[in-house]
Amino acid sequence: MLVEAKFRGEYLLMDRRFSPIFLALLLTLLSLLSACGSNRVGTVPRGTPDTGNGTPAVASTAGPAVAPSAAAGTTGKTYAFIRKDQLWVALNGVAAVQMTHFNYEQAPNVFWQRPLWSPGDRYLALVMNASPAGLGGGGCPGPDFGASGSLYVMDTTTKQFTAMTFPVVQQHASVNGKPHNSSWQYVFWEDSTHLLAWYNGVAGNVGNTVGLYRYDVTAGKLSLVLPLRTLGVTTLTDPQQGMPLMLSMRYSKGQLFYQVVVHPFEQKSQLVIYRHSIAQPAAQSSKVFDMGSEAWCSDAANSAYMRPGWDVSPDGALLVAQHILSGDANTGKSAVQVHRLDDGSETPLFAQMSSDLLGHDLALSWGPDSQKVVATENHPLLQKGPCVTSLANPVTMQQYSLAASGQVIWRADSSAFALQQVDMTDTTGISTVYVFLVGDTHGYTLLTNAHEFAWG
Repeated sequence: MLVEAKFRGEYLLMDRRFSPIFLALLLTLLSLLSACGSNRVGTVPRGTPDTGNGTPAVASTAGPAVAPSAAAGTTGKTYAFIRKDQLWVALNGVAAVQMTHFNYEQAPNVFWQRPLWSPGDRYLALVMNASPAGLGGGGCPGPDFGASGSLYVMDTTTKQFTAMTFPVVQQHASVNGKPHNSSWQYVFWEDSTHLLAWYNGVAGNVGNTVGLYRYDVTAGKLSLVLPLRTLGVTTLTDPQQGMPLMLSMRYSKGQLFYQVVVHPFEQKSQLVIYRHSIAQPAAQSSKVFDMGSEAWCSDAANSAYMRPGWDVSPDGALLVAQHILSGDANTGKSAVQVHRLDDGSETPLFAQMSSDLLGHDLALSWGPDSQKVVATENHPLLQKGPCVTSLANPVTMQQYSLAASGQVIWRADSSAFALQQVDMTDTTGISTVYVFLVGDTHGYTLLTNAHEFAWG
């Protein structure tokens, strides 16, 4: 939460009896306070890392070292990113063009999720949230103001946008004025013309609207695929006493995977990953991986893990996840496992990773080839670079020297991935996108003054 310090004119009147030293000290103090309170508006960083009970974690604010620029052409011919809270898109080798001109005067706190390209790059799905000033914080889990927002789909051929203003689909939606306000969270392309999107409903009045929807871009129709009640869980938007909480979600090959904390807010909460068939929405979910136990948001103890890392391979055959061995905040210990979904066999990964990295939430991501896995810090607590390994040689690990954290975006050929870096204390929204080449231990600057980069 930002606090702007203002001083009335009479506070600056100084008695001539004050000593020159005192005056110098006072002027220095006023200068520092003025710097802290000037022009601090814009994008608030997504997520709030905490110690497990809602207390903000102390994180290093030192940014990564200056990195050399990536080779020409590394961005590729088709990509998207956010700059100054507007969408920019590059198509077929043509320079990136600003596609939105939203007006944020009434909602200056802006959060974007990474744009998601459809297979074939015809469409681009966007989730963004613009909120009024005065956002609060605290509590456990800490608020993530960018978790859900308005859903737009851009047709890159016609440059037209469609807005999912639930339950209405608004064709030819304007992206020049105030953005819509809604509660969409996760989006996945089922194929080149069908988008799966999770709707959270309105906080405090979710009713029966929460669930997974399918948007047919050709027909322009939105339909319910999987209601929340079928999963037997609740969401952080509308938690229910005694009910398991859903923390995150993935999709692969007709299966919806979701991470759940069972018995939340207790000393022995269990973290479990389930899957559910999209083709058989009435069928029961099945448990595929037990991530271990944790005092998740318990008043009795701090916890080391809030959202331990996991991901499902693009081919739908493999799950990679943190397995919590000890969840105490001071001695958090975990291991990373690859779990085969057909026979339940497991392969350890990142055995060489330092214990301090394994002692907190990781962000894990499969490469498009379903062979490589990259692990990063979920939040920039330790300022250590990403690590990558592969199923072909799981006993080896490559760690990059450039510190960057968060969820990565892979290039389609699995030869590189990108990460952005935002100073957690910076609210200007200015960030840099770095690219990491597989087989090269260095990181390179890909784009400046940009974030939420996505290759087509």
